[in-house]
Amino acid sequence: MAADVNTYMGIGTAVTAALFYFPPTIVAWIRQHPNRVSIFLLNLLLGWTVIGWFVALIWSASAIRRNRVDEPSTPAARPAAENDSYRRLEQLADLKERGHLTQEEFDEEKRRVLKGR
Repeated sequence: MAADVNTYMGIGTAVTAALFYFPPTIVAWIRQHPNRVSIFLLNLLLGWTVIGWFVALIWSASAIRRNRVDEPSTPAARPAAENDSYRRLEQLADLKERGHLTQEEFDEEKRRVLKGR
């Protein structure tokens, strides 16, 4: 049985309405926003209030801060250049204590770290 024109019009209207109603969700998903599920729920449940829609849109377009694992988030926590050699020496001492480095290897690496200072 062939679908009538009203069925296609209904589907087209639903898709068009979704494209106008869900831009905050679409933006959040494209930007890989960490709160994209919450933005979707806000958009779905409160988007009809217009204020909820604008809040979801602003939230989805807000800045995303990603902390890298190897880089601390606060500037005070970042090691200064002079502390890098100290940190490297601590790592070498730890490796030596665990038995991963011999005394000769430790001394050689220690000399390299202190030379580069």
